[in-house]
Amino acid sequence: MACSLCRSEQLAFPVPDVAREHLPDDRPGAALCTRCLAVEPVDDPPPERPVFSGSIPGFPDGEAGAIVACLFALVDSLALYRAEISALASEAERRGVDVLLLVDRLASTDGVEPYFDVSRRSRQLAQLLYE
Repeated sequence: MACSLCRSEQLAFPVPDVAREHLPDDRPGAALCTRCLAVEPVDDPPPERPVFSGSIPGFPDGEAGAIVACLFALVDSLALYRAEISALASEAERRGVDVLLLVDRLASTDGVEPYFDVSRRSRQLAQLLYE
């Protein structure tokens, strides 16, 4: 499965129950691009989550990684999904992920070129999360 934005490899995963209510699409899975970090809905996800860090250095694994990926699905529409992004970031933080630090680190990781403007979104995320 290739990313529709950059044609790179994607990692399909089941959407965690805790994230499902915050997403505009009700499909059971999603796929995270290993290069641009874009996320697309998936109708038939694998039963297990992939090892995200094996393809994206520094990306959290397990449920935390899936929650962060779900957040990345919304980050380009921050004005529209403020409450949902805030809720997903809180869920990720409860699982030990510093979302802002992760975004900054991913932006400087070789082979990762986020589809969103990292400096702009980092600033906006900081304002949203720490208002």
